[in-house]
Amino acid sequence: MSRRVSAARDRCLELERAIAGRVRSGSLGLDDAVKLFDELLPHARPASVRAFNHFLTAVSRAQGRGSATSALVVSLFNRMARASPNKVAPNRFTDNILIGCFCRMGRLELCFASFGLVLKAGWVGEAMDILLLRISEFGCTPDVVLYTTVLKGLCDEKRVEEALELLHMMADGGSGSCPPDVVAYTIVINGLFRDGQVDRAYNLFLINGLCRAQAVDRAKDVLQQMIHKGVKPNIQTYTCLIHGYCSSGQGKEVVRMLKEMSAHGHGPNVTTCNLLLDYHCKNGRCTEARKIFDSMIQKGTKPNVTRYNTLLHGYATKGALSDMHGLLDLMAGNDISPDHYTFNIVLWAYAKGVMIDEAMHIFDQMRQRGLSPDVVSYGAIIDALCKLGRVDEAMLKFNQMIYEGVTPGIVVFSSLVYGLCTELFSEMLNQGIHPNATIFTAIMLDLCNGGRVTEAQSLLDFMVRVGVRPDVISYNTLIDGYCLAGRMKEAMKLLDDMVRVGLKPSVVSYSTLLHGYCRAGRIDDAVRLFRKMLSNEVKPGIVTYSIVLQGLSQSGKSSEAKELYLNMIKSGMQLNIYTYNIILNGLCKNNCVDEAFKIFQSLCSKGFQLDIITFTIMIDALLKSGRKEDAMDMFAAISSHGFVPNVVTYRIMIQNLIKEGLLEESDNLFLAMEKSGCTPDSCMLNSLVRRLLRRGEIMRAGAYLSKIDEMNFSLEASTTSLLISVLSREEYQHHAKSLPEKYHFLVDVNKRVLC
Repeated sequence: MSRRVSAARDRCLELERAIAGRVRSGSLGLDDAVKLFDELLPHARPASVRAFNHFLTAVSRAQGRGSATSALVVSLFNRMARASPNKVAPNRFTDNILIGCFCRMGRLELCFASFGLVLKAGWVGEAMDILLLRISEFGCTPDVVLYTTVLKGLCDEKRVEEALELLHMMADGGSGSCPPDVVAYTIVINGLFRDGQVDRAYNLFLINGLCRAQAVDRAKDVLQQMIHKGVKPNIQTYTCLIHGYCSSGQGKEVVRMLKEMSAHGHGPNVTTCNLLLDYHCKNGRCTEARKIFDSMIQKGTKPNVTRYNTLLHGYATKGALSDMHGLLDLMAGNDISPDHYTFNIVLWAYAKGVMIDEAMHIFDQMRQRGLSPDVVSYGAIIDALCKLGRVDEAMLKFNQMIYEGVTPGIVVFSSLVYGLCTELFSEMLNQGIHPNATIFTAIMLDLCNGGRVTEAQSLLDFMVRVGVRPDVISYNTLIDGYCLAGRMKEAMKLLDDMVRVGLKPSVVSYSTLLHGYCRAGRIDDAVRLFRKMLSNEVKPGIVTYSIVLQGLSQSGKSSEAKELYLNMIKSGMQLNIYTYNIILNGLCKNNCVDEAFKIFQSLCSKGFQLDIITFTIMIDALLKSGRKEDAMDMFAAISSHGFVPNVVTYRIMIQNLIKEGLLEESDNLFLAMEKSGCTPDSCMLNSLVRRLLRRGEIMRAGAYLSKIDEMNFSLEASTTSLLISVLSREEYQHHAKSLPEKYHFLVDVNKRVLC
């Protein structure tokens, strides 16, 4: 027996040495790696993990680096974990290789699972490396969930400074443009409190939790709590409050806070002065901004190029070109080299004044300074040329920027549209063709449908400029474009513009805006606009009422929705099934199932034409309120009304059967659904997998997992998380083999982490 063990050990060592030699010489190819893997696996020992990592690396780097080789790596990993879990345990390098493969395969849910296991094993430093460096190399973009997971790991390990640094990287856009959410901030704030850094925790809460959310009044209350608890506010505390007041436009509070800060012995520092400089410039108060700028110089602070740019931008926006020139001279005298932003500010100032010769001179100066013009630089020149009617020259600049690899932005296209329209309009007039509002509106509609609403606005402005009066349809087209883009401020301005030019907004104008507000969740604004519509004697139709009804219902304002519904009935309005479905759904979502059921029965008794959505709404509500028999009867009655259940109806019914433990019935209903030609969607399959996993029905869940793979759907994050959690429990380990093979990885890694 000892001889056999010794021989196996010797063979293992021999293979490991051979593998190491092949790796050093760079001769370990794909076929050799797989062959040697098969040889080493039966003889593996704990130290063999290095050799296995060499195998996985060689396979993952094989020619093509596609999903096929990545899948092979996962398969080899599964064999390694299953065949010898007590002999060799995968380490952090193994996980790193595996995460890369999942990224290349596009299986981000499995990548996230592996990442979580790295943290679970206590390898926080490795997780940081994967997050900040490795994942982007693999072609994946880390999201806020991954960052939050690492932040929690760092705080749990009492590495709060690193967590704070990572949080700042997220906020500053230095980590892949993934701004932190409230969960990320909360984790770090709690970490600071646990570490005894109360003042820093308060400051982080003030700066990022409240002031950046423009809840600066609440931030002021927190300041009083700090003082009450004996935590003295410092210059950073006051500066963050000033930042909050500046951001919310509360100028008087800015002055008050400066006085309070001074009374507590804190003078404005460079950061405070920079905030005030920026605030005054943005509000057109360049004189006040210049005083702050000069005071910084008098106190010995040498403003950098960013501070010069802030003041230059203020002057340029106001059109104060002489002041701008004076500041540029001061900048040169102080040996401050202009950057891209400096040149672009000056370019736009000249372009705005249609001073093309001066703009072209600055454009050439950029190149002489070794700075390549960007989209902003080109945009300024193209805009000025188009306004002067020199469209051919503008097109030459456009072609030049494309040749240099500069991607045009919306401003460039808007300028060209404006210039080309001017040219085309002149040509049409020369040919005796007088374009009307209908022609322009058709083009605007096409632009809005393509998401190019800024260009559509340019076209409307052009119409006015050349004397073609836009009609109500023209304005409605652009209003719809802005609403679709979520730009409600611009959309409402157009409504005011219509009235200003003597046009009466139509019911379509108001309905479009109402729909935009409701879609954005701004139901109070929608209600105000609806009342304004009524006061302006614009009679709403069924579509308008339906929009407001749905908005009220979705925002939980059930009493207001019912009042509106009753007013519709009293006015004699003929409701359609779409409106009734909104009413029924709103009542059901707000726990008024009995009232909804009465309306449903009334519709049935009147012979009103229902649809499958009506039945689905009611079945869902009846099941959730515990009226299972009524729900089953209604489901059975669907066919007698000439309808066929859709995927949502089936999902609701099957979910309930699983909840009741009627698993065979749920399987049979799923088969009946497929037989009827109704195809399950990703939402349904993920939902059924989760419900079965919660009941410990691993085999049945496995069948639906196979269906997900067959249909090329992905696991939702919540499904993956639950799957990992369930498979980590010892009582479910023996059911693991009932899952599709691709998910065995989760079982094996869970075993390894628990060991």
